[in-house]
Amino acid sequence: MNSMTNSRMASIGKPLRGFSLIEVIVGMAIGLLCTLVIATVLSSVEGQRRGTTQGSDAQVNGTLALYSVQREVAMAGYGFASEAPAVGCTLQAMYNNAAVTALPPRLAPVMITQGADGRSDTLRVLASSKFIDGNAATRHDIGYTVPTRVLSTYDPNDLGPTRAYQYQVSSLLSIVQGDLMVAVIDAATPCGLFQVTGVQDHATMGRLVLRADDSPKWNAPRHPAQVANNGAFLVNLGRVSDVSFTVDANQRLMRSELNTRSMSRIENAVQSNIVLLKAMYGRDTDGNLTVDTYDYTTPTTNAGWLSVLTVRLVVVARSAQYEKDKVTTKAPQWDVGASASVSGAVACGTSKCVELKVDTQDDWEHYRYQIFDTVIPLRNQRWKAGGS
Repeated sequence: MNSMTNSRMASIGKPLRGFSLIEVIVGMAIGLLCTLVIATVLSSVEGQRRGTTQGSDAQVNGTLALYSVQREVAMAGYGFASEAPAVGCTLQAMYNNAAVTALPPRLAPVMITQGADGRSDTLRVLASSKFIDGNAATRHDIGYTVPTRVLSTYDPNDLGPTRAYQYQVSSLLSIVQGDLMVAVIDAATPCGLFQVTGVQDHATMGRLVLRADDSPKWNAPRHPAQVANNGAFLVNLGRVSDVSFTVDANQRLMRSELNTRSMSRIENAVQSNIVLLKAMYGRDTDGNLTVDTYDYTTPTTNAGWLSVLTVRLVVVARSAQYEKDKVTTKAPQWDVGASASVSGAVACGTSKCVELKVDTQDDWEHYRYQIFDTVIPLRNQRWKAGGS
């Protein structure tokens, strides 16, 4: 019998040993400690991942929200702002024999209503709805619009045998029955809105825009009330593009559009997790065709509206992820630079900043915020006829 066999046989009589209680407890403690470390690391990594993901969501939401507003403002004043006398004129409209309050009070490209206590503003954009890519189903938004000059006197008191008023104009380009047009006399006279009831290219009387009485709709008797002499002009608003943007209590950017067929507004949510929208008029106060002042003051005169060259926008987006700890300790700052005067701006280092109010909810400090801003030229207003 060899030595290995002897060793095995000798070990048969010895008792077998396992782990002692102390060794088991120590092993479990080490295992729990490792589990705790791994869970902490995973939780931290997951938190960072969620923060990065939600930060990306805020980036996308803010970018799309700013683009949606910017796209509308870029077309502000289309169809009328190229004619200086039309900009800012008091808009008179009658529907069902009553003054229309749903339309803006003035024929202005953009109107800003400042939010109370630093809250979101309401930005209202007015333009003609007649675009080249308009809705082919209605045929009212097809084509494009340019102001047309009135060639002979239109007098609302000269009723005639048919009570059908008519404007003799230089061109009928893109004007169709059902279009809403505005008669502009001069910068100081209110401008009246009416609906086209027909067009004629008459052999002896020339090109005519017809407007017959229709009290239940837009053509109340003797409206527009202003006499239009040679030199006045008509602007074609089509169905009217009247769009407003604001932020609601649920942190959504809301878009509202006036439907002139039903005289009601259609409201839709554009983007979620948007907490603030602010807008300012960019003015040229010294006549050098550059913006030197940004403020919230809505003009009241033709000259005041003509000085507005741009709109400055800021959108604040919030991450969707609620953080356990407070991650925002003070209101975000909107850096507006130091080259122009900006309402509400204070010095912040070498620049100037405007504090943005995002504390409308009690838990606002547990979210992260991103700021998106831009300056939008009112190009339709800058392309004025006659270089004015």
